[in-house]
Amino acid sequence: MSLTEIKVRQAQCKEKTCFLSDEDGLSLKIDPNGRKSWCYRYTDLNTKKRRRIQLGNYPDLSLKKARQIRDDFKDNNFCFEQTHHSKIMTFSKVGEEWLQFKLKSSFSDSPRCGVFELAGKCLQHDIYPDLNNMTFQDIKRYDLVCVIKKIEERQVKEPVKKACSYLNQIYDYAVAMGYCEYNIAHGLNKITINNKIKKNYPYLKSNDIFHFMKKLQKLATHPIIKKALMFKLHTGVRGAELLLAEPHHFDLDRKIWRIPALHIKQFRRKVLLCHDIPDFLVPLSDQALEILKDALQWSFGEKYVFSSPRKHNQPIHFNTLNTAIRKMGYGKDQLSSHGLRSTFSTILNDSGLFQDNWIEAQLSHIDTNRTRASYNHADYLTQRTEMMQWWSNYLSDAR
Repeated sequence: MSLTEIKVRQAQCKEKTCFLSDEDGLSLKIDPNGRKSWCYRYTDLNTKKRRRIQLGNYPDLSLKKARQIRDDFKDNNFCFEQTHHSKIMTFSKVGEEWLQFKLKSSFSDSPRCGVFELAGKCLQHDIYPDLNNMTFQDIKRYDLVCVIKKIEERQVKEPVKKACSYLNQIYDYAVAMGYCEYNIAHGLNKITINNKIKKNYPYLKSNDIFHFMKKLQKLATHPIIKKALMFKLHTGVRGAELLLAEPHHFDLDRKIWRIPALHIKQFRRKVLLCHDIPDFLVPLSDQALEILKDALQWSFGEKYVFSSPRKHNQPIHFNTLNTAIRKMGYGKDQLSSHGLRSTFSTILNDSGLFQDNWIEAQLSHIDTNRTRASYNHADYLTQRTEMMQWWSNYLSDAR
């Protein structure tokens, strides 16, 4: 039997939550505290499961308007994207709002390593397919567990960890915003299977360097990508520091690379908060300088030294270097782009010729024993200049 405005206004429920049915799946939910809201039950076209979504609260949403929203929802194949009712908080709306919040909280400065890109892909590919149009308040813990277990069935580790993290962050944000009472995603990582021993980044041993250079020389890829890998090996810098390098960052006469503190992992946030942090100085060996000059010729007129072969004024994508390494025949457990940095560190330490603090300074690692607020990026520059030339000579001998 259909409801009327009088029935809706007078309806009460004292002991437990109850529902008054209207027509075609629409119902009035009444909580013991007197709060009333409109719900709609329908069959999900993809999963064939029965779902209940919340359309809005009464009396903000009248019976007539609730029926109209239900009809709009049905007409759009049970999707809120085309409806005119923007107050309905679906999971995807909260997820996109969270993404924008994360972007603003980082000063609208997209992180170099593609954090927002990775988060967006995880939501689109792994989370939204199951939770997209579900009303946020109606999602249960079990729904989140199903999402995690579905990803875990692919036997991939990182996507599972990221999905747990993103869901936890979304619900923390939702609690703060008042969209829900508590974080139902807390502790999702405890249900994941941890059957792998944590390993450091795979890297090259000293007797592997010759084979790496030989494979790199024969690799069928754009020359700028080869030069980026070789320059990374010669300098020991992080991937983001390498790919964001611009021509004006280099002093070719003095053989110095001035990396802006904004591009250094540990100092990015401080720079954005207006801390005065100097550029990080990387001494360039003769061999590194030659690679750089060749790269500058290839990318002449572009914003970045290691410019994308496909996109104007864009750097090489952060996944491109690892893709090139895979094409060379190295598996994920054999070598990674970051592993070239580990190769640099391991061989220099094993040589016994250089002090630890010289190597750590070259790697732009912070000394935890320092008490001063700023970090002197010119530390041990003379010693590091000699060390980097030794390193390049070592690579040349191996080659």
